[in-house]
Amino acid sequence: MAYNVMLVEDDLQQQSAIVEALQSEAIHIDVFAMREPAQLRFTQQLPDLLISDIILGDEIDGGFDLARNLQRYQRPIPIIFLSERQSEFDIMAGHDIGAVDYLPKPISLAVLKRKVDNLLRLTQMPKAEPSLSFIEGLQLDRHNLKAFWRAQPLQLTVTEFEMLEQFALTPIGSVINYQQLQTATQGVVERNTINTHICRLRNAFKKITPEFDAIHNVYGRGYRWQ
Repeated sequence: MAYNVMLVEDDLQQQSAIVEALQSEAIHIDVFAMREPAQLRFTQQLPDLLISDIILGDEIDGGFDLARNLQRYQRPIPIIFLSERQSEFDIMAGHDIGAVDYLPKPISLAVLKRKVDNLLRLTQMPKAEPSLSFIEGLQLDRHNLKAFWRAQPLQLTVTEFEMLEQFALTPIGSVINYQQLQTATQGVVERNTINTHICRLRNAFKKITPEFDAIHNVYGRGYRWQ
């Protein structure tokens, strides 16, 4: 079966270029220019991946609103935002909504293609048993890409789940380098965005245990859980 990718982009030239770059026998693309018809499509079929611009027509946060609507379906569907808006506030807002990536325009079609291939392979791989964990109090449900800290759910994106899984499967105190974290996410995470995801991981734990301080930087090398 083909993967179902939803593309929401109001620039018809960019829309056409992205479709040409991504479409194949393995990928079917539903294309929309505005939020409302894309949102209506959710009621008929949910995508395996959502790619969306943020500004859609007159809606300056149309892509964000679309992603919020998608989250209501309680499915771990990855989201990639494409936007000319590159402030730290906008990037963090995109990740807070659940984006696994936030790509600047003009985008590299080759990079987008690689990220899409990796994400679909990651999220559609055969279901596995819940992962083992060296970390006491942390449980991972690989089947549903969910993590639980002291029996309470952590609010994580798919990317952050994969990064956390790398910590869970590494003996306590061992250094996890940047390359291992990139590999754990199938190359979705770039070196310069790793720290942003680590900050989000820490904050997810702090929402449950405010005193959380287990993920430590190892200067020039990576991170360790201790």
